[in-house]
Amino acid sequence: MSIRADRLFIPSDWKRWIAVNLLGGSPPDELKNILVREGFEEELARLEVDTAANHPYLEAGRSYARKTAKRDWVLHTQRISQREFWPAEVEHRSGLTGEEFRERYCGCNRPVIVTDAISHWPALSLWNEDYLRQRGQGCAVQIQANRESNPDYEESKDRHRSSCEFGEFISRVFQGGTSNDVYMTASNSSANKEILSRLSDDFEAPEPYADASTGGGRTFLWIGPKGTFTPLHHDLTNNFMAQVHGRKRVRLISPANLPLVYNNRHCFSDLRIDEIDSQKHPLFRDVQIYNVILEPGELLFLPVGWWHDVLALDVSITITMTNIYGTNDFTAFYQTQGEI
Repeated sequence: MSIRADRLFIPSDWKRWIAVNLLGGSPPDELKNILVREGFEEELARLEVDTAANHPYLEAGRSYARKTAKRDWVLHTQRISQREFWPAEVEHRSGLTGEEFRERYCGCNRPVIVTDAISHWPALSLWNEDYLRQRGQGCAVQIQANRESNPDYEESKDRHRSSCEFGEFISRVFQGGTSNDVYMTASNSSANKEILSRLSDDFEAPEPYADASTGGGRTFLWIGPKGTFTPLHHDLTNNFMAQVHGRKRVRLISPANLPLVYNNRHCFSDLRIDEIDSQKHPLFRDVQIYNVILEPGELLFLPVGWWHDVLALDVSITITMTNIYGTNDFTAFYQTQGEI
């Protein structure tokens, strides 16, 4: 084999590849053979892999890898217990007391759909296109726009902020057909306090699960057309999703599946559940997915850390709230904003 000029030394990206694979348990001889096939000189490949395998830095990395493996084992035991003892579907409950909600669901990090918590909201009957246009007349709002031009629209949401008049936005949502191009989300909330205030008489905190006295800055509007899609991710708080208009499909994955969902940065995964490549992502075969169709008038409790993607099956309006009783700020220990 002829040695290419650019294969006479090991560049940093290949050094990283060697370290990652050694920490993952790959045999050193296998890595040497791959490097040789890639055009590196055999003696260089042997020296680099052997040096890395015996380096104190890598041994420190192995220590962290063993600790991670121990945590993965704990999550594995939780997956087994959840599969064996939890219902196969997210429970639908009515008449759920606050105490039972906290003990059975919030305290156990377990989702539930409450069917009668928001059934009295005026918003359920009032929030149609004409009503919303009238209530929001002249009100400037911020939305996410031009999402279809960027496959990473969710992570790049700051680049997609756009302002418009609320009535114009509502017309586009209700009359524009199936689209993932425009969406009002929680990330726009700081600029949309006025429209939320104008609509606030039409809903309230779902007692006895949420604290009405702290709802102001912890309530968010999500308005989008049929086809609006939020890819697989997890949140950093417990959330309520109150479905006001239209239906949403929500697919949920327990945090116990963290080692299996290919989380490579922040709270996102590159996976698209409908397009899983079993060869590229073999671990995902063992993931249990809970499928939910959230109907108008239903309240979904989405626990912190649960992976989910969301698709609007119709023109959809959702109110999310984080003013749940008890601790609901878990960001102090969260240290993986960037690449993992």
